Amino acid sequence: MSLERLAVEGTFNFRDLGGASTQSGERAVRLGQVFRADGLAQLTDRSRTAMRELGIGTVIDLRDIGERSKLPDALDGLDVTHIELPVFDDHFFPSRPMSVKEMKAAAKATGMDLSDRSLERIYDLMITHFGHRLAAVVDSIAEHCGTGVVFHCSAGKDRTGVVGAFVLDLLGVGRETIIDEYTVTSTHLADGFLDSITRNFADAGISGNLAVTATAAPAELMHEVLDRVETDHGGVEAYLLAHGMDEATPQRLRDCLLEPATEVSAAV
Repeated sequence: MSLERLAVEGTFNFRDLGGASTQSGERAVRLGQVFRADGLAQLTDRSRTAMRELGIGTVIDLRDIGERSKLPDALDGLDVTHIELPVFDDHFFPSRPMSVKEMKAAAKATGMDLSDRSLERIYDLMITHFGHRLAAVVDSIAEHCGTGVVFHCSAGKDRTGVVGAFVLDLLGVGRETIIDEYTVTSTHLADGFLDSITRNFADAGISGNLAVTATAAPAELMHEVLDRVETDHGGVEAYLLAHGMDEATPQRLRDCLLEPATEVSAAV
């Protein structure tokens, strides 16, 4: 599996999700079909050309409205379908920052405490409250993977990381390979990303402590997510189906993205 960052100017964590072998070793995830990335607000003419050359026809933006409005994807001139599927359903980063009082009121009304923005809490919120959004994203990837799709959030780490892990799990990729694919993000975000995202998040009204945690991708967090969905739901597929994923989506992904392992090995 290739864990290398793709040279798409203006991004730090743009990668091909393909290349990993399934647990059986007989199949592997096809390269050049599904990509994951951090924010696309800083794309240049050169990087848009790179995206054309990658054959990307669909961009799925996982960010909330507060992030999108301040830092919209710079897709002008690209012939792509742009889909907004905010994983947090515009609750975590609304159109304007909420005061502590408003956060407490929201927590009382929804059962979601948005004042705690630690990594552990972010992942807990995703799995507890937003399974229906994760399912919708996976459905959309399955629908568009045949024409090339990139899904992204701000850092390409947490929301993007969970979606990527779930897609790989549905394709039959093993746990340790999924963890490796997730944790390599912290390496790619080490080079200038923190300065960039701190500046941009400050402009978007997002808390500074989140910008600091935006570079960490600890293996134990993804292990906890996968352990939790296994224990509570019987696995990723069962979890997503329980939250509204189309029953046809797992097979659509396999038909679109799996091929004999020898073909991927030759491509790499």
